[in-house]
Amino acid sequence: MIEITIDGKKIEVEKETKILEAANRLGINIPTLCYHEGLPPDGNCRLCQVEVVKGGKSKLAIACMFPVREPMEVFTDNENVMEARRSIIKLHLNRCPQAKILQDLAEEYGVEPLDERFVAENPDLCIRCGRCVRACEALGNNCIGFSGRGWNREIVPPFNEPPEGCLGCAACAEVCPTGAIVVREDNDTREIWGRTFKLVRCKSCGDPIGTEEYIEKRGKEEIEGMDLCPRCKKRDEAERVGNI
Repeated sequence: MIEITIDGKKIEVEKETKILEAANRLGINIPTLCYHEGLPPDGNCRLCQVEVVKGGKSKLAIACMFPVREPMEVFTDNENVMEARRSIIKLHLNRCPQAKILQDLAEEYGVEPLDERFVAENPDLCIRCGRCVRACEALGNNCIGFSGRGWNREIVPPFNEPPEGCLGCAACAEVCPTGAIVVREDNDTREIWGRTFKLVRCKSCGDPIGTEEYIEKRGKEEIEGMDLCPRCKKRDEAERVGNI
């Protein structure tokens, strides 16, 4: 175990623990955009910067990626850190001025109004954080990925065509921090990435539980209970335990 200090609070963590995880254990909030606890960290957004001091030297580091390997002191809210975060927020806001999460961060950190000279020519809601790509990879689908560089970088399906391997699960949209991925549902259909899927509904309450393609794939691994939504599954399990 290694002892580190974060904002004056000491904690012992295992070697290779990321600073963000250690801070979370202490109840210290470090803002993030690209980080999601259910996905591998990638450090794309750069917002979770902190100052690390060890051996008499200090540097800014990305909390979601920086591993603890020796005793150190970490500062999450001093002026160096706050100024770095303000710069990152402004860069993201220049690309996505309409994103509510960025507008809220700009207000919280006192980021000045945008300089129109540096706003993206065709702004959108995607901050290129890669959450959606990592979520799709985690499910074994690999239906979307990065294309291009710099301001032209974007997330698209292969050849910018509706992806054949997509299951319509909408996990990509679920983890998107800005709402950039559009999902439309109308009665028993769901539209995403240029494809239309038929929804399967819970036999008990009628809520949608997934697309036919998603249910078919999951059903091979998890046959029991695929016709019930999570809420009804929990209710039935509670009733079954209560009757034992």
